[in-house]
Amino acid sequence: MALRMPEKPFSTLSLWPIFLIVLTDVFGFTLVIPLLGIYAERLHATPVQATLLVSVFAACQMVSGPILGTLSDRMGRKPLLILSQFGTFLGFLIMARAESLFLLFVGRIIDGGTAGNLSLAQAYISDKTPPNKRAGAFAVIGIAFGIGFTFGPFVSGLLVKYGMNVPMYAASVLSLVSVLT
Repeated sequence: MALRMPEKPFSTLSLWPIFLIVLTDVFGFTLVIPLLGIYAERLHATPVQATLLVSVFAACQMVSGPILGTLSDRMGRKPLLILSQFGTFLGFLIMARAESLFLLFVGRIIDGGTAGNLSLAQAYISDKTPPNKRAGAFAVIGIAFGIGFTFGPFVSGLLVKYGMNVPMYAASVLSLVSVLT
């Protein structure tokens, strides 16, 4: 007869890192998005080019999402979450330092190409949460979204007084902090 180790009871505290990752990701996104068109215009983008900055992120995310998901099935969620957050950090940093439209696109492509944070966070919750606790666990993601979308644009408006790229630097710092935690 084999001895079984008792399973650790589920605790919502175990979702704290996931909450922080989603919060910093959404907060960073909402710091940048309201200013992206204005920032692009300062770099002499046409209206079509400025709107493509949003589309190129989404297109890269659409292509890379399944790849990141498959890799996380093989390598584990945590390493891919860290990679995803590091890509977001790098993308925001390049955007903050961009002095050409080309570099602004490079930043958006890197961020979009590594933008698996939300999908990976949902997969982590599905993996680690007992079925009877999943609704509450997924609410953690909803709360992070709500906080990020509520306060991100407001904080962006406050930070832009110090420079158009300051909200992008703030977003990159948030992403780096989530990698280090």
